[in-house]
Amino acid sequence: MNKVKSLILAILVSFGVFFATFFYYQVKERDITEAIVIKNSNPTFTKDTITRADFNDAGVTIFTATWCGYCKGAKMLLNQENISYTEVDVDEYSISKLKLKEVGIEDFFVPQIFVDGVPIGGFSDLKKIFGSSMPVPEV
Repeated sequence: MNKVKSLILAILVSFGVFFATFFYYQVKERDITEAIVIKNSNPTFTKDTITRADFNDAGVTIFTATWCGYCKGAKMLLNQENISYTEVDVDEYSISKLKLKEVGIEDFFVPQIFVDGVPIGGFSDLKKIFGSSMPVPEV
C-alpha cells in the first residue's frame, strides 16, 4: 500500500513540475512577442530600405544583454540620435533561438533591433543606417 501511495505521489509531483515548467515557458514566450513595440502596423520599409526618417514616431525595440558591448553601442547610438526605445534583456527573459526565429531572426546574436516590428539587425546595421563610425564600446 505504501508503494502505491509513493508511486501516485511521484506521478503527481512529476506532473506538477511538468505543468509548472510548461506554463512558465508559455508565459515567457508570449511576453517576448508582446515586447516588440509597434506604433505603425503597416511600415513602408524593410531591413534593406529603412532610413533615419523611418525611426520618427516608430516603435523601436532592442533585445540586449548586459554583457554585450555591441548592445551598449546600439543604445548609445539610439540615445545620440534622440530615438526612444524599449529594451528587452535576453538573459532576464530567457529568450530562445526558436522564439527569435519566429519573429524574423535567423541568427542569434545581440543586439536585435526592431522598428515597428521589422527586424533591422544589430549594431553594425544601425551604424550603416545612421552613417556612424562609432566603435564598439567596452562593457
